[in-house]
Amino acid sequence: MSKKRKLRVFEAFAGIGAQASALERLGINYEIVGISDWFIDAIECYAAIHCEDIEVEVPRDIEEIDEYLSKYTFSATSTKPTNLDRLTEDQRRDLYRANVKTNNYGSITELSGEEMPDTDLLVYSFPCQDLSTGGLGKGMKKGSGTRSGLLWEIERILNELASLNRLPEYLLLENVKTIKADKFKDDLDQWLEFLQSIGYKNSECLIFNALDFGIPQDRERAFIISHLGSSLNLKQKIVEKMVPRKYNIHDYIMDDYTNPTFKLEANIAQLNKTPSRDVMWKINGKEINDNLIIRTITCNMDRTHTAALFEYSGPKGKTYRRLTLREAFLLMGFTSEEYEKAASLGFSYRKLNKLIGNSIVVNVLTAIFGAMFGDEYKK
Repeated sequence: MSKKRKLRVFEAFAGIGAQASALERLGINYEIVGISDWFIDAIECYAAIHCEDIEVEVPRDIEEIDEYLSKYTFSATSTKPTNLDRLTEDQRRDLYRANVKTNNYGSITELSGEEMPDTDLLVYSFPCQDLSTGGLGKGMKKGSGTRSGLLWEIERILNELASLNRLPEYLLLENVKTIKADKFKDDLDQWLEFLQSIGYKNSECLIFNALDFGIPQDRERAFIISHLGSSLNLKQKIVEKMVPRKYNIHDYIMDDYTNPTFKLEANIAQLNKTPSRDVMWKINGKEINDNLIIRTITCNMDRTHTAALFEYSGPKGKTYRRLTLREAFLLMGFTSEEYEKAASLGFSYRKLNKLIGNSIVVNVLTAIFGAMFGDEYKK
């Protein structure tokens, strides 16, 4: 029997809202009670994908808009704060609209437990840069000041919520699988011990690959499920939701270039033929067939090791192309409709690539949430 009330969800480090997409797929009776993000592009993309039906009246007076925005710290780069004076009036109006639509509480460093709304599920996909094999391995040690060290802001918030007797019943951590590496073991253990100290029972650090959830992308990520008061033991339930590694590649790769939309998107993804791109091709060149497996999609697909390159003839002659942005969204479990909502923002290839590369595969989240909640919150 389903519960009468909605599942109240707070997305910390929300990105473009893969969690919301997964809950929607499951038909769960849920409400996103708030998000936390400071990256302007992510806030606007989240609003475009998930909040199109929410009407927001934007003040005509730019001073009123500036007064509202000045309560938050935003970033145009995702790495450092941005002075709002550097944004045009139209950009500030767009940001105001998106921030209100998404019910964004801003940077995790400025979110307090007291102001955070009552929440049943807190999802926290904190920055992976300092844990990733593509980063410098600075880690997530408490007090380190690294971006991955923002994990410990969640400790602060949970401590504040504990003092108010308002801890969420469920927590879900997501990050790169190297969070389990020996060099980060002490920090991860310290985090799990903290959660235990305030009453949570934690799953093991579960590593799941998108390949096992119907997506032809070799993308392994770590997840830890925490439940207040008792252990859920969900690993087997999630494993049972895995599917055989067989794919219809044309559900993901749009190589019907007689379609003018797909042709235009492929043209945008085309690369100039240079010696460095020839090296990329030797490493990443792929044929489009049902045996095709895409490598992990990153936030920059114009790099030596990329998700995939295909031979392509377009405006730049016979050379190579990366994944189109539509393909990248599909390979992260989003729908074409969700991609088109994101694309309506008019962001560059590089901007949308950064957002989708930092997201989570929706199919994997769907399996996890399905195991966590079953029919408990079904509409």
